[in-house]
Amino acid sequence: MLKSLRGEQPLPEIRIQDAAGNPLFHEGVEYSSPARGTWTIAHVSMLIPLAHQIFIGGDCCLRGVVLSAAEFGGLDRFSMVTVKEDDVCQNKIDEMYTEGITDILHKLPVLPPAVVVFANCIHEFMACDMDAIYRKLHERFPSVDFIPSSMNPTMRKAGMTPEERMRMQLYAALDMRTKDPKSVNIIGNVYARSPQCELVKWLTDGGYVVRDICTCSGYDEYKTMAESSVNIYTIPLMKKGAEALEKRLNQETLYMPVSFSYEEIESCLTKLAERFDLPVLRRPDGAPDFNLLEKEADDALARARQTAGDMAVTIDYAAVSRPLELARLLLEHGFHVARVYTDAIPPGDEQAFAWLKEHAPDLMLHSVVNFRCRFVPRGGTAEGRRVLAIGQKAAYLSGTNNFVNIVENGSLWGFNGICRLAQMIGEAALHESDVRGVVQIKAWGCRG
Repeated sequence: MLKSLRGEQPLPEIRIQDAAGNPLFHEGVEYSSPARGTWTIAHVSMLIPLAHQIFIGGDCCLRGVVLSAAEFGGLDRFSMVTVKEDDVCQNKIDEMYTEGITDILHKLPVLPPAVVVFANCIHEFMACDMDAIYRKLHERFPSVDFIPSSMNPTMRKAGMTPEERMRMQLYAALDMRTKDPKSVNIIGNVYARSPQCELVKWLTDGGYVVRDICTCSGYDEYKTMAESSVNIYTIPLMKKGAEALEKRLNQETLYMPVSFSYEEIESCLTKLAERFDLPVLRRPDGAPDFNLLEKEADDALARARQTAGDMAVTIDYAAVSRPLELARLLLEHGFHVARVYTDAIPPGDEQAFAWLKEHAPDLMLHSVVNFRCRFVPRGGTAEGRRVLAIGQKAAYLSGTNNFVNIVENGSLWGFNGICRLAQMIGEAALHESDVRGVVQIKAWGCRG
């Protein structure tokens, strides 16, 4: 007999004061929010200019990715090879992979410069010799860069995740080239860092060429990223990929995280100025002077705080990579932060977590994937206040139409990023958005 769980389960949230351990909530049956703006591996690989995707797997697995490709208009860069029961029973997987990809490429109107091959987990169980398959493909299509990737749900909880592997493989087609000491890559993002953020502006003002896969206009320009002497990554998801590039292409690695801590931003900018000998405003002791940048950020936050008034702010982990750090920043500038939607303490948020436990013990941490999220009341208020949400999942779960539409940090970075986020908060406080229409668009900003 089926039993309704509605009304019989407590809400999937805890006070941060009571939070212990990571993950924050018991893992079990998961809920998938209709807020779909985050990018999947099928979308991320589209950042490689002119690359063609080939997904290999069973019908049930391929259904989702083909719908994703159709949604963002990428079907002309998408193909698939369907694994049937006979292929498995007769142990023809290796042959099917090789001949299936060959057939697809022969039928394309133009041979692409790169092909991203997503092998499903079936090849793991069948012990396919993927290296031999790629050798044959290279022999048949010597002008094509074959980029191995995987759509393997069995690796979601252990080892290198599919998301980490896809970020790494974004740059797998780059080959060893002579390095240009005045060229720098920013890697791993799905949105380019703003040209006005200090990370980009300081480098360009210092005479450096800043390259980013998000801004490459063609495949040849993408390949020139191999000439850069330094790779800068800003999100933890790119750590393994950056380390692989350092080893394979001898490119120096710098981690400049998207942070909402003035202290960490200044530490990153000091490191940036020293490493690249940048002509920045300095104090009498020679250290970079951040007074003006701090004041601009403080003033922007003060204006946003005045506009938002007593609205309850909610933040989700998919909007920014450090939601707890952002919660601390807003609390320190007078905002009423009511809730953070996250199932774990994200990398880099540990200090903010400790600070919030001490200084904001009643801040609520709310699950995003617990099955009880299905029954969460969505009235657009919290503690009797109107809600202002930062992030699509926070907007949906809060039931508010006042929200900042941002996914994976958007183009934000540094003090400039804080100023721009503050401006978006002020605009969200004044104007409602079509949340229902926006959040159901998968991979916000992805274009085929």
